Amino acid sequence: MSEVRKGLFNDWVPKPVGLLVILVLTITALTSNGLYTANINDMVSGLGSMTEYMMMANYASAIGMMVVFPFLIKIKSFLKGRTILLITLSGMLLLSVVCALTTSPVVLIVSNLVMGSLKMFTLMEVIIPIMMMISPDGNRGRFYAVFYPISIVLGQLGAYFSAELSYTFGWEYAYYFMMPGLLVSLLLVVICYHNDRTMPYAPLKGLDLLSFFLVTTSLMLLNYVLVFARVEDYFSSVYIQGATIGFVITLLLFVRRQFTVEQPYLDLRMLKIRNVWASLVMVFLTGLFLAAGSIQSALTSGILKYSAQTNAILNLWMIPGVVVGGLLLFFWNKYEHNHKGLILIGFGAFILGYLMLYTKVNPGAGMHDFYMASALRGFGMVVLFAGLGVYNAVGLQMMEMLSSAAVLVVVRSFLGPAFFSALISYGMYQGQVENLQQLAQHMDVTNTAVMARAATSGGSLGLYGAVMPQAVLVTAQEMLGYVVMAGLWIMLAVLLFRFGKMNRRRLVNWRKKWRSIVGVPAVTG
Repeated sequence: MSEVRKGLFNDWVPKPVGLLVILVLTITALTSNGLYTANINDMVSGLGSMTEYMMMANYASAIGMMVVFPFLIKIKSFLKGRTILLITLSGMLLLSVVCALTTSPVVLIVSNLVMGSLKMFTLMEVIIPIMMMISPDGNRGRFYAVFYPISIVLGQLGAYFSAELSYTFGWEYAYYFMMPGLLVSLLLVVICYHNDRTMPYAPLKGLDLLSFFLVTTSLMLLNYVLVFARVEDYFSSVYIQGATIGFVITLLLFVRRQFTVEQPYLDLRMLKIRNVWASLVMVFLTGLFLAAGSIQSALTSGILKYSAQTNAILNLWMIPGVVVGGLLLFFWNKYEHNHKGLILIGFGAFILGYLMLYTKVNPGAGMHDFYMASALRGFGMVVLFAGLGVYNAVGLQMMEMLSSAAVLVVVRSFLGPAFFSALISYGMYQGQVENLQQLAQHMDVTNTAVMARAATSGGSLGLYGAVMPQAVLVTAQEMLGYVVMAGLWIMLAVLLFRFGKMNRRRLVNWRKKWRSIVGVPAVTG
């Protein structure tokens, strides 16, 4: 058995080279995915598949990251860090080949589920050293102020380059382009990493595999329900009914098991802690603003006919907002301001961004009309992700923190966005049908303007082509209005919510001041 050894690299590796290796591994891990969302339309047309399969695969990756979270420490104590990186990077390389070559949506979904799990192990191996460099005293706020902006910026750059590769060569080349990065990372691990342990050895026991399979099955069934509900006509479909029943049964079995086994897979008692459940609720509500980005896509792709490249360029304008948000997080943490103010700023940025987008919904909009809205969305995203992540971990022990982080990951990356995407998708579909009927109800042969338009545009099909974009524009504006109004209610709830312990002395002082103002004698005792 190897002894525990400090550091990650062989003795001959200089520190600057070690930092470069960590940087390369981090960039590779953050940008390697089983599905690149900027290429979904190209993949749908190339595979002759449905968009819903691609979205289900995308959410499966987030589920894969969550379900292995409780195993991270146990696996790290059992295997050497070098071994974990070699296994996970090799697995990600193999799955990239599978995703590039497969024509089966089911294989793509399963590959994304497994790739998300492998990616989580890889990230754990690089995040811990980065955390020690950025915040040696374990200050999570300082670490998040640096790491979250970097990860979001790399995600946007990766989406842009994948869209460029897809346009120039084909969607498969996004995977082929990442394979050399994975090979280089494997080579760096083989050459630079030592083969000793960085944690004391512990035998691999206490892995609750039954809970693992129950929660994975439950979340994947929910994934199917949320993504395919509209396509399958909701609960009129036997498949949606069966998947919903299966989700409820497996979830109840999972919860029951967590309270009956000696070493639970997830310590659900942490959900009773105020800052944990409150942060999870707010992270879930953040999914509304993440999902509302599809409304902009309906406008840019459906009305303005922007390509995937152009949409990716628009999303690059999130980067200035992310950078400004990172600076705010750094100084906010430095001066130890309260959580409520930071979270209100994050939600406020999202609301302002969508309010600006609301005013730009018209067929003559240009790219410049979306720049500031995109920057505000980037600002709100990084502020809320980091701020709620820090608030979630306040006062938690290590095992509680792992459990809460696992739930936070799946709520932030799957439950919130998937639920609100389904809701917005339903609203956009119903709104287009209703607005199309409203616009078309007076279009008959008695209307001379309509008949003249029909004569010049090719008959009824030409009229439909003229009216449908108008229905989309009206619906998009209505949905953006609903998002802004919901955001204002969320901000009000956050404003009224008590984040910390109640300061009773201050409350008594406020009561005394109020009573002195209204002329009621204060009662002391």
